[in-house]
Amino acid sequence: MSELPNGISEDGPSPFARRVLDIIDRIPAGRVMTYGLIATIVDAHPRQVGQVMTHWADETHWHRVVYANGTPATCHGNNALVLLRGEGTPMRDGRVDLVHALWNG
Repeated sequence: MSELPNGISEDGPSPFARRVLDIIDRIPAGRVMTYGLIATIVDAHPRQVGQVMTHWADETHWHRVVYANGTPATCHGNNALVLLRGEGTPMRDGRVDLVHALWNG
């Protein structure tokens, strides 16, 4: 498998990307993690987590990863907010209420 920068691979998720995706797969419905929290767990930068998400989001529950201020991702036609609400994720003013919804893995 030929690995490109930031854990992206031409042949499928690299070991780094797989670690990120595995963490996201474990986030329960109605809960979220931030890019920064995932980055801390995998010893990376939040932007590296974002790059994995850009390439492999369809492989996981992408909508359960939010920015540090609780703002959902705006990709996929801004559907994250709808999906999060559908799962009963605590929200406040269009953002995830991190006090009640943050999952630490």
